[in-house]
Amino acid sequence: MAHLTISPRESRRHWRRLVTIGVLVLVLLTALYFYVGYRVYTQLGDVSHSCEQHFGNRPDHFTNVSMWPEMDWASYFMDAYETVTFPSRNPGIELSGWYMAGNPEAPAVILVDGLGGCKYAQAVLVPAGMLWHHGFNVLLLDLHETGDSAVDDGYSTVGADEYLDIEGAWDWLIADKGFTPDRIGVSGNSLGGATALYAFADEPRMAALFLNSPIANLPQVIREELARVGYPSWLAPGGIVMARLLTGQNIVARNPLVEIQQLGNRPVFVVHGTADKRVAVHHSQQLEAAAQAVGANVTFWYVPGADHVRAAAVFPDEFETRLVDFFCGALTGCK
Repeated sequence: MAHLTISPRESRRHWRRLVTIGVLVLVLLTALYFYVGYRVYTQLGDVSHSCEQHFGNRPDHFTNVSMWPEMDWASYFMDAYETVTFPSRNPGIELSGWYMAGNPEAPAVILVDGLGGCKYAQAVLVPAGMLWHHGFNVLLLDLHETGDSAVDDGYSTVGADEYLDIEGAWDWLIADKGFTPDRIGVSGNSLGGATALYAFADEPRMAALFLNSPIANLPQVIREELARVGYPSWLAPGGIVMARLLTGQNIVARNPLVEIQQLGNRPVFVVHGTADKRVAVHHSQQLEAAAQAVGANVTFWYVPGADHVRAAAVFPDEFETRLVDFFCGALTGCK
């Protein structure tokens, strides 16, 4: 019986074909992975139209157009406001805000919403009204790409350059409204909380920071957000790489758990609902552990049953008391 023999030359040709096919499959799978990562980032990071659902709101009249429980909204209306514009510390970026003047001798607070949020959202209008009715001067800010502020590419960099917008608002309060740094506080919701934390760590003259449902671990929250909207969490690295290619920013370069340890003794207040389904409460618990490790001046309030950024809706009176008392105790000029 004849035996089939393969010459060394044919064997080498066979292995070259297998290697070529393997490389092509690997290239195609890699390309597919990063294409899906591109689709993930452009879907989750696109904030160009995210604020439109809130455009009917104004400081002097806003209604429930989100998942908030019904509230006595009129209690928080601010009947005197002006639309203002000012530059970000990010060159060439013009920002839009609403400024509500209170007691001229009182402190001022900058309020920023989360991913795709803006000055039109109840999540900042309600706490702004709480502060304003206690005499505070209040500035609501649209980060760039959102609301009425400048649009660069329409994509969020997850705070990587938006923190410069908060610093621009802080600069404006000093230069145009005459506030001294010890009279200016900052408040941020959700991703806006991480962004505010970056600004607070970067600008050591900022006096006080209030965080509502903040993010602590960006890679973790990206995986959790992917799972929430039905994507496999292993797509997260691809989305992060594509975000860098599209925006030029490494969106996970800064770490809130590190930033909160670099604030010295400046006061910070963190509130987080135990029923938060968007940014789970373990993010604030991680921040608490990091703050305690260095003896940072951070107070935590965990609100039973409150969903994402909803503590003010679930316990409005206690939220107002804690918010006002915190800034009154931390800033100069509060009476």
